[in-house]
Amino acid sequence: MASWRIQNCLYRHGDKEIPLISGEFHYWRVLRENWLPIARRIKAMGLEVVASYIPWNYHELEPGRYDFTGETSPQRDLKGFVELLRDEGLWLIIRPGPYIYSEWPFGGVPERAARHHRLAPEFLEMARDYIAHVCEVLVPYQVTRGGNILLFQADNEPYPPLDSFGTEMGGFEAPGVFKDWLKERYGGEIGRLNRAWRTDYADFGRACVHFHEAYVNTELRMADRLLPGEAYHARYADTHAFIGWYAARIVETVAGWLREAGVEVPVYANGWSPLFQDFNRFMEVADLAGTDIYPPAFFEGDRPVRDNWFYNIDILKLQEAEAGRGNVWCAEFQCGIYPIRIAGYLPPGHFEYVALSLMARGLKGWNWYMLVNRDNWYNCPINEWGRTNEYYPEHERIVATARRVEPWHTRELADAALLCYKPHRVIQPGNFEAAYRALEAGDIAFHYYDPQSANPPAAGVMVYAGGDWLDRASAGRLADWVEGGGTLICFNRFPERDENGACLERLPLRAPDGARPTGLPVSIRYGDGRARIVRAGHQDRKVNFCYFHEAPGEPVRLALSTEAREELVDVGAAAERSFIMGYAVSAGRGRVVHLGCNPSAEVLDLVLEREGKTPHVRAADDGVLTTVHRHRDGHLVLFVINRTAQPRRAAVALNGARLGLNGREAVTDLVTGEAVAAADGLRAGRLIVPLDAHGVAVRRIG
Repeated sequence: MASWRIQNCLYRHGDKEIPLISGEFHYWRVLRENWLPIARRIKAMGLEVVASYIPWNYHELEPGRYDFTGETSPQRDLKGFVELLRDEGLWLIIRPGPYIYSEWPFGGVPERAARHHRLAPEFLEMARDYIAHVCEVLVPYQVTRGGNILLFQADNEPYPPLDSFGTEMGGFEAPGVFKDWLKERYGGEIGRLNRAWRTDYADFGRACVHFHEAYVNTELRMADRLLPGEAYHARYADTHAFIGWYAARIVETVAGWLREAGVEVPVYANGWSPLFQDFNRFMEVADLAGTDIYPPAFFEGDRPVRDNWFYNIDILKLQEAEAGRGNVWCAEFQCGIYPIRIAGYLPPGHFEYVALSLMARGLKGWNWYMLVNRDNWYNCPINEWGRTNEYYPEHERIVATARRVEPWHTRELADAALLCYKPHRVIQPGNFEAAYRALEAGDIAFHYYDPQSANPPAAGVMVYAGGDWLDRASAGRLADWVEGGGTLICFNRFPERDENGACLERLPLRAPDGARPTGLPVSIRYGDGRARIVRAGHQDRKVNFCYFHEAPGEPVRLALSTEAREELVDVGAAAERSFIMGYAVSAGRGRVVHLGCNPSAEVLDLVLEREGKTPHVRAADDGVLTTVHRHRDGHLVLFVINRTAQPRRAAVALNGARLGLNGREAVTDLVTGEAVAAADGLRAGRLIVPLDAHGVAVRRIG
């Protein structure tokens, strides 16, 4: 029985409770004489935990011979580093590899090992010997044995190197691990593979990897993403599943070596995105999994990338959907970054903005990488001599704010779930981004729901997003949820068929009878509710709406307006008319609302209000986002994010009925720790919140 537990990024061992907020300090990159002043600066910042890689190829003097005690160089004294941190009252996260990357030669492994991929027998033999030797030094210092080591990482950002070892791995003409995995996946029956892949191979030796990282580089033109035609969907999905399996298999293997060598504390995995390093599988073979997040300045940078905010929030929400026991943790969280000539200057306020924005979206713990400078990483708050700079007070303030908020004791109150089916994301994205952006434009707090995961949706309303198919098992889980009482909202995509092209019939969804271009403005009526769409689509004047001859349940109607003008001839509709553009129908104890339009904030508002699910909190200002969290002690924690470069005074409305407010609650600024002035306090369910440019306000209510 484990003597430790990690829940919501709070590490418990005996009577100790340690929030997983830490900073990276690479002992071997710093003079031994400076370890102590650096450790004391870290502790003075308010941190209790330090993390460090261990470079295999630096400690290995020759194959099978290692220096971990400083015999050949003071910087190799790993044992002394662990003891120094222990004596200073600092806990330690150990990242022994085998791979560490870390801009270190060969990613931290000896050159002879780097010539093989990570599941090659030759690599495994060498790496296992190294792990056994390094654990001889570290095992006695575990917290379970009275020491200060809390966690071990198993490898680092594992991923199959298809670009450099694709042939050796069996991805193409040669045999290898890919073909072995594929054969096992299909039970050794080539006929099953041929039916799924629409091929006529005589054996598994013909099957090849078929993949492109479409969602890693979202700046690629769509034509450069090689999104496959329908005939390639199954082989593309299988390659994506193999990538997740390969990464998890590495973690499972290294974790096994660590346990074999006497490691008793939690073993964790990390990756840059749960879209590729499958965190569901990570959680089957490790105790904790964390993402790596490195946004540019205020998520936008000098040359704003349209989807950089989306890219980073997406990583976090994917992890949230798959993390065990609420452990939404960032294993590498941008602190210092590459030399300034590459990364550009990051204002100190960037770090608070990023940390609090992601905390608002569900982040509960992180490891700042790099907290201590190396290789001219300009933005590190502590340098190699233990001296501080303009970034140090900012990080000190973030730690203090986190300790007031206690995200490890809070739960975000989601208004909706957004279905995130990973095969869609890399094969047929469909309307996923449009649905995501509609939720954010409406300031509707949401979690992701992964239908391939065992974790249930976090809200009673779900927005379907992605392509028009689901594998039959995932579709069954979705139908079970709806029939059990959930409300499913579908826009211009809905789950019509399974992975083999067969119809999905459990949910009462039907294809529209037509689609018509429609000039704006229009009004949409659902029951006694109304929504007006004024700007959207082509030149903000024209969009397509689906048309239904009749509704299988309660109709959703669209009313044309004579205000809409046909641009070329400047004439409006002859008369105001309406047609059915969607419907709502019961399914078991739940509901399906099918809307024949693109996702939009206006329509989502209408449906949520009509279904009695108005959001917990909303801001009236464009560019301002809100979320509210419930602390285990009963009070609320409100985050208000200003995504713009202008200061604001945001008007925030709280849904008193859903939140259980009486209007007399005290309000405290959790960034400063001071009571909020009466003029900005809670009045009739409203707050006025002053916001800096790219600023985040955090309020305790109650």
